[in-house]
Amino acid sequence: MKNAGLRLLRYVSDAAESMLALLMPWRCLICSAVLPSDTLWHYLCQQCFDRLQPAPPPPVLGSIADEHLDPDERALSHVMARWSAHPTQRPGLFDLIYALKYYGYWRIGVELGIELGAAIHLLRGRDYDAIIPVPIHPARRRERGYNQSEAIAEGVQHILRIPRWTDALRRTRYTQSQTTLSAADRRTNTRGAFGAGTMADRLRGAQLLIVDDVFTTGSTLNSVALAALEHGAASVDAATLVAAVQ
Repeated sequence: MKNAGLRLLRYVSDAAESMLALLMPWRCLICSAVLPSDTLWHYLCQQCFDRLQPAPPPPVLGSIADEHLDPDERALSHVMARWSAHPTQRPGLFDLIYALKYYGYWRIGVELGIELGAAIHLLRGRDYDAIIPVPIHPARRRERGYNQSEAIAEGVQHILRIPRWTDALRRTRYTQSQTTLSAADRRTNTRGAFGAGTMADRLRGAQLLIVDDVFTTGSTLNSVALAALEHGAASVDAATLVAAVQ
């Protein structure tokens, strides 16, 4: 029933976007340039796309995670990101992230997720059994109407052609936003915040890819990975749209 409601919501949203596109042309959310009718991305022009900075390679992101995580709790095998940006760099990529996260622009997540999926295809050292979007708390889902990580995972799935598991893990505790917290507070904030979902049995022996919007210290991603390993996963990698590094 929940999935049917989500599909209906997305159908209505896509239909409304298509109707608006007939009345008003698509515009880049970064520079406001009018996009061509055959645009590849509906919210990003080619010029702004070309100016986006690639993320550091996985070993560098792994080192950043190592700096901020308790070595005894490190659960991530591999960390990847598509682009590098900082929230203070405006206008820029974070305008798209905020539109996805807070203003209902689901398609942004899918389109950027396709780009992330292409990067994972080049960077990954192994195949995965499934993609797991980082779960959000039910209260936050009610506030937003959706989980932005699921939109990104949908785009990644277009490229990797593997299942998305949205019910294997769940967020068990409502947590404060990570954006204003120190690295130490981020670890405490997300520690133990994830647990078994209704289909946790499928985690046993699985090689998993966790997907989210932003990597900063890796605390949230690592907490999800810990929960997955505790329920039998064989290994857990993570991939995000953005690495929030200078």
